[in-house]
Amino acid sequence: MAGMALAVLALAFSSVFITKLEQTKVPALVIAFYRMAIATAVLLPPALVFRRREIASLARNDLGLLTVGGLCLAVHFGAWITSLKYVPIATSVVLVNSHPLFVVVASYFFLSERPSRRSLIGTAIGLAGMVVISHDAVGSLQPAIKGVGLALVGALAVVGYFIVGRKARTRISLLGYVAPLYALCCLFLLIWVVAAGDSLLPYTASTWVYFAALAIVPTVIGHTVFNWAIKHVRPTVISLAFLGEPVVASVLALIFFGQRPPLETFIGGALVLSGIYLTTSK
Repeated sequence: MAGMALAVLALAFSSVFITKLEQTKVPALVIAFYRMAIATAVLLPPALVFRRREIASLARNDLGLLTVGGLCLAVHFGAWITSLKYVPIATSVVLVNSHPLFVVVASYFFLSERPSRRSLIGTAIGLAGMVVISHDAVGSLQPAIKGVGLALVGALAVVGYFIVGRKARTRISLLGYVAPLYALCCLFLLIWVVAAGDSLLPYTASTWVYFAALAIVPTVIGHTVFNWAIKHVRPTVISLAFLGEPVVASVLALIFFGQRPPLETFIGGALVLSGIYLTTSK
């Protein structure tokens, strides 16, 4: 529970760092690429030192899972960050965090995990909280089918990322899993950046600071903690915990950008936290 709370806090900072980078006109795919490239540079050396034999002896099935997981993560980051160009941040975050509904279904069909009544109630309450939080944003949403579609693609990609992680982490250690996963994600994003024709250089020193912050805080800390938890906690629970991100992000937006959350955020936030409690407590 404490680890997941830390991960949610770390992930919430991603919107702050991404907003700062977008203000300097950095392309969305480049933001996604450097996020994963720097995270890979941090985690791969210790992985090669402490988990070299494990990584070298990965079975073909495990390599396949890592490849699919890396692709799903690349699609998630690329689609979600790009969606911010077309729809408001609040709307995008709400849509990309709609994945618990898909995870409940996917876990049932692919992992044979039947959700408990308590988990279903918690998920319903959490999703209701997200609807309340998004009421104001959805009400002012202009026709932006591309942005909405990209955010939903990002949400669906998270489902594949969670399901793959659940299967792979039963046999692979945390460091032996995240380092090659992030490296593969980085490779897929590089191909995407090249295909889009975006430039990887040059950028100012302050831009590199935000690249590094985005890689360390929400990725190395946030996503890695969730990858640790996915071996011990059902994907539906972890997915619902992600719903706490918009609540924390609203507070950070107030601190860093002076954006005062509307009443819907406080009401919806209480519902989201109640839902998280129901699914993570016994």
